[in-house]
Amino acid sequence: METETTDEIKILMVEDEKYVVDQYRSLTETQSRMNIVYDTGSERNALRYLSRHKIDVMILDLELQEGDGVSLLSEIEEQKLDKPFTVVVTNTVSNVTLSYLRIHGADYVYQKMNAAYSPMRVISVIQKIYPYKHFAKPCKEHPIVMEFNRQQAEIVMRSNLIRELEMIGIKRKLVGFDFLVEAVMIYVNSSEEDVHITNDIYPEVAKIKQTTTMSVERSIRCAIESAFTRADIMRLHRYYPFPYDDERGRPTNTQFIANMADRIRIRK
Repeated sequence: METETTDEIKILMVEDEKYVVDQYRSLTETQSRMNIVYDTGSERNALRYLSRHKIDVMILDLELQEGDGVSLLSEIEEQKLDKPFTVVVTNTVSNVTLSYLRIHGADYVYQKMNAAYSPMRVISVIQKIYPYKHFAKPCKEHPIVMEFNRQQAEIVMRSNLIRELEMIGIKRKLVGFDFLVEAVMIYVNSSEEDVHITNDIYPEVAKIKQTTTMSVERSIRCAIESAFTRADIMRLHRYYPFPYDDERGRPTNTQFIANMADRIRIRK
């Protein structure tokens, strides 16, 4: 293990989205004491790097393409590696997961579903809190964790859904955009495992928007078609990573609503 000391804050980024890493690099390049010395989207590579190098701060995305952040925290603990000051970023609002993070060494948790989330905010948190890490109590029960109750979480979940639909390529000016938002939110909050889009979701959206179920179905279909016929295919697949019928050229309304609900759902 390296033992050299320096005033520089060495940062390990465990993040599999390159554009996100680039955002953080751009921000840290303006900070004289911050340096992202290594980035990876792999749990295994991160663990290997931590076993060989002294790191001050780790920015850890829980959702990775290779491995996951929860397992990485556990492995750091099991292998008795030096744990850096750890800022977790995640899509989850699960109380079970957040509790697990407390126990296993997260110093700060920033939920992406928080409307205020941004790489700049994360960097700001590190700047403000990292200098005081040496004064922290040697107890795993007191990390600084941002949490939201269910009502707050649903507010930011709706905001996150709107952003996701826009990233997929669905224009907000379309009538079907608002209908989709309502349909997905109703689906997310449904307690019925066999909820039916046509018989349950469309009538509820129609009631909210004071229109007909036929109009709801048609407008949602047109909104989905607009994205899958005009959007950049690479961008589309990044933000809608679900299979669909190639011959149809788009998912059905039911598939799209169910998949978007799974993508943003509050996991209890």
